[in-house]
Amino acid sequence: MTVGPTTNGWHVALRTDAGARDGNEDSVLSMRLANGSLVVAVADGMGGLELGDVASRTALEALRNEMTRGGSLADAVRKANAAVHERAGGRPMGTTLVAAHAVGHRVTVANVGDSRAYRLTPLGIRRISIDHTHAEEARRAGGGGAEGIVTGRWSATLTRSLGGRPEVEVDVFGPIEMDDGEGLLLCSDGVHGVLADGRIESWSQSLGDPDRAVSALVDLAISSGSEDNVSAVLLHRPARSAAEPHPVAARRGPAWDPRVLVERSPVQSRKSGGRRARVLGALGLVAILAAVATWFVMR
Repeated sequence: MTVGPTTNGWHVALRTDAGARDGNEDSVLSMRLANGSLVVAVADGMGGLELGDVASRTALEALRNEMTRGGSLADAVRKANAAVHERAGGRPMGTTLVAAHAVGHRVTVANVGDSRAYRLTPLGIRRISIDHTHAEEARRAGGGGAEGIVTGRWSATLTRSLGGRPEVEVDVFGPIEMDDGEGLLLCSDGVHGVLADGRIESWSQSLGDPDRAVSALVDLAISSGSEDNVSAVLLHRPARSAAEPHPVAARRGPAWDPRVLVERSPVQSRKSGGRRARVLGALGLVAILAAVATWFVMR
C-alpha cells in the first residue's frame, strides 16, 4: 500500500508477504506524528509462527506508542525491546527491528538484528545499518571472507535481537541529510537474503511509482527463491525537475563515490579524536605562521 505524500515531502509505500511460508511473522509500520514527521519500521519476528507474529507486532506497537509520546527513536526501540521481553515471559520469542524517523529532509535510522536500511540515490545505494550476525561480526573483525567461516551454518545467527534480554544495545545512524530524488529502503532478510546489493541497486534506479516499486521488489525476492517472509518499506522524495541537476550528481568527479555520502558509524561508537587532531593541527599552523611573520618584522 502507499501512504502519502506527507507534509514534509515524503512518499511512503510498504508491503509484507508470507512468501514461501504458511504464515507471516513480519510486521511493518508507517505513521505520521502530530508534528508532520514520519516513522517507518520493519520487524522480523522469531520463535515460530504464533510467537514470531506476536513479537513483531508487540515491538511495533511499543515503538509507535513511544514515538507518539515524543520519545527519541533509540528510546522507542528500547521500549520495544522491553515490551517483547515482558510479553515473552521466558518463552523463546524475539524480533529484529529497523526503524527510521524522517524530520524534513533529515532521517535517523535505528536497528537491532539483521533487517536492513539502505539509502537510495540516483547514482547508487548504500547500506546504512549493520547486521548483528556472526557473519557480519567476523567480516568486520577480518576473521572471514566471502568464502570463509562466515558462510558456515551459524553465519546468519543473530548476535543481537529484541526480547531476549531486559536491555539491548541499539545502533543509531544519522541524522542523514536526504536530497530530493533520494529514498530510504527498510527490508527484512527475506529481501536482502536473496537479493545482493547490486540487484537492489538496479531496482532502485527505476522507482517510478513507490507502491509499484515496493511490490516489484517483494515479488522479485519471492521469485528469486526467498524461503522467508518478505517485507519492505520505501520512503521516497520526488525528484526535482530535469532542469535542476540533482545535488548528488553535481558533486560527481573523477574520485567521486556515492557510498561516502552516508553516515555509517553508530552514534555510541563515535570518537572525538579526529576532530581534536584537526583542531590541534590548525593551532599548530597558526603558531608557525605567527613565528614566520615575527621573523620578517625583526629583519
